[in-house]
Amino acid sequence: MNQKKLFKIFLVLAVSLTVMCSYMPYSDAHILIIGDSLGDIPTADSEAISIGNLLKSNGYPVVELLGSNATTKNILEGMYGADAIIYAGHGGYETGNYNMDGGVATPPYALVGSNDFIWGVGNKMEEGWSGQLFTAPVKQNIPVIILQACFSTGWVENNQVSNPIPTIYNFARMFNGAGANYYATAYNGAGLDMIKEFLDGAKNFGTINAGSPYGTIYQANTYDNVTIWRNPNGYSAFVGNWLGTFPTAAQCTPYNASAAEAWYDSSRSTNPYQSDLTVSEITAPANGLSGGIIYVSNTISNIVNASSSSFYVNYYLKKNSTSPNIYMGQSFITSIAGLTSQHLNTKLTVPTNVNPGSYYILAYADAEQTDPETNENNNEKLSSTKININGADLVITNISATLKGTRTLIVSNTIKNNGEIAASTYNVHYYIRKKGTTTNKLVGQYIYSGLGANATKQQSLTITLPTGIVASEYYVAAYVNANKTVPETNTNNNYNIGTIKKA
Repeated sequence: MNQKKLFKIFLVLAVSLTVMCSYMPYSDAHILIIGDSLGDIPTADSEAISIGNLLKSNGYPVVELLGSNATTKNILEGMYGADAIIYAGHGGYETGNYNMDGGVATPPYALVGSNDFIWGVGNKMEEGWSGQLFTAPVKQNIPVIILQACFSTGWVENNQVSNPIPTIYNFARMFNGAGANYYATAYNGAGLDMIKEFLDGAKNFGTINAGSPYGTIYQANTYDNVTIWRNPNGYSAFVGNWLGTFPTAAQCTPYNASAAEAWYDSSRSTNPYQSDLTVSEITAPANGLSGGIIYVSNTISNIVNASSSSFYVNYYLKKNSTSPNIYMGQSFITSIAGLTSQHLNTKLTVPTNVNPGSYYILAYADAEQTDPETNENNNEKLSSTKININGADLVITNISATLKGTRTLIVSNTIKNNGEIAASTYNVHYYIRKKGTTTNKLVGQYIYSGLGANATKQQSLTITLPTGIVASEYYVAAYVNANKTVPETNTNNNYNIGTIKKA
């Protein structure tokens, strides 16, 4: 416990807070640092100042909001278009939602400004008790690093809440709901060390985590379909993309104070830094085989001027626009810059159990909805042409039988696989049918171990009939793949009929 800072908690009281004067520092680049807004956590204040000094010494002009200057308005305006956010200070909660002694913690949770709270409500933010809900005005995939804040890692002071994973999930959502990568730690000094590692060349959060002197986060926990990385009783947590990194000074964009002020004074109904992903092109190859490899040409576009975070593109076969999706695979895209496209030639595997035939291919950008977008309803597209999925094609090319006595039927038949792939195990049903009728009577079956593409198999088998027949009065018939265990290109040529001769 000597490395872990003992948290302080800021209780939400049923009294109004004094509104303090605010001044928003201006910077040409945009790393936002918020430190010790209430002036009562010296280690948080010290770490925030140290991180600011380190970044400035490495060419990062930063926006620093320390102590009373960290009003909620200044914090929110500082978030506008931020390339990174570092918050060191209190984590707030609503009175009655935690027992202060390791019990269940209930959202919402908040960042604590010097004059009010910024609440995380679902994947939105809310300023104060009765403000409108809005998405954090941040760019996709930026790092948000939370230091020493109660609830952010599942701890409050020296007590772990009884539901740490849901607690972290609900604290993080106000940031990862906007596409940011959330890293929180209770270790004093861990944030400063992390920034040092990034500046020394660490590639991403995953690299830093693997070599962390404070302990690697190794356990993935799933809550509400979101992966929460946090070890049992751990003092650090991560929600997002491990490939996410910290920007270089050259990658930081100018802070636009007038735009931030205009956003703050607006309805805040849209995040100008959210992308909009579409599938602008997808081409189905002409042919494919069940269980085989195909390559699908497709282009994913970001049609607004805001970079995306990482996301998956899923690919499906579909008989038509309303038929069920048949999953084939996915591709991963780290990011697409605003108003640009990325062309892919995606390697996919046709499922072995898919029925041969003609299919469209559907591409679905951001299928797992990890990238918050301005429009979530334009992410998929069907190919304009179809792919022909070839399979086996089993045919009874001829069949005849000889009747010995009245009950022993010796059947000869030839089976051919006209398809382009081998057939697995299949069965053949054998029938007799009285002439002048259309009724088949099942008299036997045989299981075959398989048949190669374009291969032929001849078979002779003896069937004992349940009752005596007159050869001249009956036909013999066979139905290959009667149980439909083998996907076929054509299922209309599986039946054939032949004559019965008297021995």
